[in-house]
Amino acid sequence: MSHGFESEFKELVRANTNLVDLVSETISLKPLRAGSDYVGLCPFHDDRNPSLHVYPERSSYRCWVCEAGGDCFRWVMEIEKVSFPEAVESLARRANLEIPKLSGQSGRGMQDRKDRGDSYEVLEWATSLMQQSLRMGQAGANARSYVEQRKLTDETVRGFRLGYHPEDWNWFLNRSEGRFNAQQLLLAGLIGERSSGQGYYDNLVGRLVFPIRDERGRVVAFGGRVLPGGNIESDAKYWNSRESGIFHKSRMLYAFDQAREAIRSSKTAIVVEGYMDCIACHQAGVRNVVATLGTALTEEHVRFLRRFVEKVVLTYDADEAGQRAAERSIQRFMAQEVDLRILSLPNGKDPADFLELRPGSDLLELAKAAPEAWEYKLQSLIRRISLDSVNGRQQILNQMMEFLAAAPGLTGSVREELVIRSVCQRLQVDERLARRVLSELRSKAAQQKKFQLNQLSSETQPNRSSRSDAENQRSGMPIAPRELEPPSSSERRVELAEQELLEIILTVPEIIDFIRHRLGADDFENERYRRLLALCIDIRKEDGDLPELDRLIAAADSDSDLLSLINAMLDSAEEKGIIQIMNQESGVHGEENSGWNTLHLTKVLTPLLERREKRKHLLSKQLMAQTEASPSELNSDQKDALRQIASFRKNQMGHPTKLK
Repeated sequence: MSHGFESEFKELVRANTNLVDLVSETISLKPLRAGSDYVGLCPFHDDRNPSLHVYPERSSYRCWVCEAGGDCFRWVMEIEKVSFPEAVESLARRANLEIPKLSGQSGRGMQDRKDRGDSYEVLEWATSLMQQSLRMGQAGANARSYVEQRKLTDETVRGFRLGYHPEDWNWFLNRSEGRFNAQQLLLAGLIGERSSGQGYYDNLVGRLVFPIRDERGRVVAFGGRVLPGGNIESDAKYWNSRESGIFHKSRMLYAFDQAREAIRSSKTAIVVEGYMDCIACHQAGVRNVVATLGTALTEEHVRFLRRFVEKVVLTYDADEAGQRAAERSIQRFMAQEVDLRILSLPNGKDPADFLELRPGSDLLELAKAAPEAWEYKLQSLIRRISLDSVNGRQQILNQMMEFLAAAPGLTGSVREELVIRSVCQRLQVDERLARRVLSELRSKAAQQKKFQLNQLSSETQPNRSSRSDAENQRSGMPIAPRELEPPSSSERRVELAEQELLEIILTVPEIIDFIRHRLGADDFENERYRRLLALCIDIRKEDGDLPELDRLIAAADSDSDLLSLINAMLDSAEEKGIIQIMNQESGVHGEENSGWNTLHLTKVLTPLLERREKRKHLLSKQLMAQTEASPSELNSDQKDALRQIASFRKNQMGHPTKLK
């Protein structure tokens, strides 16, 4: 498959990409076996125990649970949701390599790749332009005054690349002449179309601008704040770029690129609600802080952070609105495998206000002491409802059980057991009573859901009646799937032989000639195994190379399934000690390539060769059954079929014929 780039350039990019460093930009990795293997939480499924393995020596990765796998290009394609050429370009830029012109690509894919590349370039240009506008000139005087009032240092302003858009509705349009066209500015979110359909207007006008960067520090969007004392009036104090192919609010966190190392080392992420709060924390030395982008914290955010941390501290204002927002958030995340804490700062202050009066170390101490999510909910209820009466304790218990019943994915978990026990101890209530209340609430919710589903079903399918499979088939309705019969022991034995033969080839690539002269890919039943064997044979036949690991990875062309299978085979071979088995003396001399354990190789090959002979015999019988001609009238195919039958019978009687 051609992806537009020459193979030499792709391999140059691969050679200049440290896969461990690349993956570590997205998840936290721990070294195993002296660094020959790294493990972390898989981002491709809801991973609770680290199951993604990164193999530096193999230049590839594999999840042992969901079987996601690939190389550096596949990783970027899956994480950033981009095409292969875009992944190559992204990694080339990361390695500071000059990117050659693409060949052999056109159409929509080429246009999408170009649009993304254009957007990155346009946004970087706009960032530099607005930085300059904030630093100098009369137009930025009001913005500079506001920055000074917020006590932001020059270093902080530079580090976060803050900027300012003058009060000019055509500023981007005028400055971009001769460099970018209106369509490029529109795709990047810098301008909008006028409601009349005639012309465009700039976004971010008269605002202090906060560039939003992705995990790699690339600008992907902007946030803007209306400035006091300016001439721009807006109902929205803050404005954020709309979502695009490179910007997704529900998955992205402000300042993560700057907070990553502090988050990883502290195993804690502090999440605040605004740009200024986040920046103030970093300036005060609290660097493991990120902010949401005008949205509530989502499950995607929590899953993302969980790859790096053990604890997430959500910071909300201490006023009533802040408390309500906190309670709405924590219910959704109770079942997440992360230590979720809620921090309400004293006197209703937000982090920026708090840090104007107190040092960053005080904020860190408060974050360490922040209550767990369930404890925060309980404390909130106790503040609103008195514990001094039986009725008060009953209300609190009921509301806590409603809270747990509504939390998705918590049922029957260890976390739920521990929370119930702790709540009952605080309220001095029997655990059995609490469990009964919780069970009744869940039962009631399930019945209500069932009723709603039945109502919906009756509305959409009023004349539905039960049918037999035969009736369904006649009417074109789908037939309910039946359980497949489990494979027989002989079938399982042959599949294991296919697997072990691949393990041998990947461990001892020199054996490929011995194998390919006896078996072909068509002799394999398992489709995935067949693809891998065909790749090994093609590398040898077409290019004259041995199917060594580097050659296989390059030839796999970032195919996730193939790369995952290669890693699975290598892991299994290592567990079985295939290299030691194949290096053992077999005691058989005079055989081709007698340096290998030919007895073991024969043991693996035998069931595969036997299956092939049975298939050939069956085909021969079918061919002969189709003709009633006498032996003298048989054609060459029919005569060959007779010879195959005779050979098979002879082998069955104990007179083996050498198999070709």
